Amino acid sequence: MLDVIKSNIGLFQLATSVVVILVWLVYLNIFLKDFRQQRRSSLLITRGGADDITARCLVSNMGAQPAYLLDVLACFDTPDGPVFASVVDRSELRQDQVDLPSELTGQGPIASGGFVDIGSFRDVAGRALDGSGFRVNDCDDLKLVAVATTNQAQRLVAAVRDFGFDHDGDTVHVAPRAVEARQIRSRRDQRRIRKVLSALQTRRSDAAQFSKEIISAL
Repeated sequence: MLDVIKSNIGLFQLATSVVVILVWLVYLNIFLKDFRQQRRSSLLITRGGADDITARCLVSNMGAQPAYLLDVLACFDTPDGPVFASVVDRSELRQDQVDLPSELTGQGPIASGGFVDIGSFRDVAGRALDGSGFRVNDCDDLKLVAVATTNQAQRLVAAVRDFGFDHDGDTVHVAPRAVEARQIRSRRDQRRIRKVLSALQTRRSDAAQFSKEIISAL
């Protein structure tokens, strides 16, 4: 056996080197995968403080890097079809009701592990349904899309979560349809959301209809 090893020492050394390289490649792949997971941006959209429409709607940044909340988009399912609106601004408040102009909007930076309270679900419904002729009692489903950006991200960071509105007399209970928000990571969907934001910012005449169709499809 020793004679065989001695006569093929070069081959054994090569095989050992290959095995060591393969082991290191496996460890490197595990390390890079874990590193990417830690650096990956993630947004949560949650209900807090109650289980009815007085509950607060919170957008949390669970990524390792700070994020800037650009917008929160809402799509209510009404008897006449979806109603879409941007709900990040606190339109129910007047400037003389706040100490700082920044309190009129949910837009702004969110530290890693931090959150922004964009108002109660009653407030969100009021902003979205204003002028539509519908009230929160007319709606059963709500889709919320939170959109943010980070210094490191070359693409938008976005998440979507569906909520159900269960009516019990005068009380409207709010329940998430899934355990957590679904992260929007595909380039196609992120491009579509960017088009929605562009249409809203440039006040295109067809912005509401165009945005409604895209957000409903997410």
